[in-house]
Amino acid sequence: MVVGKTFDKLVLDNTKDVLIELYAPWCGHCKKLEPIYRDLAKRFKDVKHLVIAKMDATANDSPDPYTASGFPTIYFAPVGKKSSPISYSGERSLKDLEKFIRDHATVSLARVKEEL
Repeated sequence: MVVGKTFDKLVLDNTKDVLIELYAPWCGHCKKLEPIYRDLAKRFKDVKHLVIAKMDATANDSPDPYTASGFPTIYFAPVGKKSSPISYSGERSLKDLEKFIRDHATVSLARVKEEL
């Protein structure tokens, strides 16, 4: 979990790739995504330099360009490109989110067996 005070430390850490979900607690789409996002985090838990994070965007501020115009909003912040995060707009399935990470990761995902 990221909060406003820890955003820079966790998301903008230039030694790690970060997938961050900006959500609202009342959002139905966010609630539906919750178990899928949890499974995604478990899937990549052994990758030392990849963080799967989430932040309640209604209770915390995030810096530009990490803004949410709707919920959930998902960004991938690769190592070396924290000021230009990649916005995710695909299907909210485990398969598609995993593919998105694999397509954009700058860190080694060799320890994670591909199950696509």
